[in-house]
Amino acid sequence: MTEKIDPQFLQARWILGGIRSEDLPDLAVSALQQGMDGTELRQLAALVRPTLADLEDLPQRAFIDMGLTPMSRDQAVDALMERGIPTNPILSTLLQSFPDFMPRWREHLAHWAGEPAGSYNDMAEFVHFVVDDLYERGRHNELNLVFVLFEKLLDGADEETTGFIGIGFFETLQNVASWRPYGNRVFEEFLGARSMQLWQEIKRIWAGKSSLADVIRAERES
Repeated sequence: MTEKIDPQFLQARWILGGIRSEDLPDLAVSALQQGMDGTELRQLAALVRPTLADLEDLPQRAFIDMGLTPMSRDQAVDALMERGIPTNPILSTLLQSFPDFMPRWREHLAHWAGEPAGSYNDMAEFVHFVVDDLYERGRHNELNLVFVLFEKLLDGADEETTGFIGIGFFETLQNVASWRPYGNRVFEEFLGARSMQLWQEIKRIWAGKSSLADVIRAERES
């Protein structure tokens, strides 16, 4: 049985560069097997390991055979978001709480072109929003709201959620900010009690170490 394809998702991924040209014929075959049809779609299915030069505008015409209309890059990102990306509930909460994070998030989705980036890579985008878009632009009121929200998320959080916030947000924030002229201590004034506890634990783990490999090695030895 051929796995059922989502034509609009495929179109979005193609537009964003997430599908290789040589993979399109097999996807076209799957579309034909699912009852979609058309001259352009059949032509695409008949190709063997085509290059971009071979394809020209054939993929766009084949998507029309699948019942789709032409899609812009922004519409491709919209299609990804409509499919529930991100899947991590904390990232969803951050997007809802900080609308100004959305442009950076959309570029992140476009970069990964429908492939899962992983929750920690997703959170790293939010860290750069906090550092580059909030702190460095003097938006300290909004910055304070970020840490207030994380304090609430940590209240009663299970071990998995606490670990994700600790490593995904606070550890990444410390590492990113440590390379800036102001360092990462500037964020300590915004920390609540639970956040400060995580922050200090991360600093203790990293003390005297210069890389993640050093941290992992020390944890194994202990």
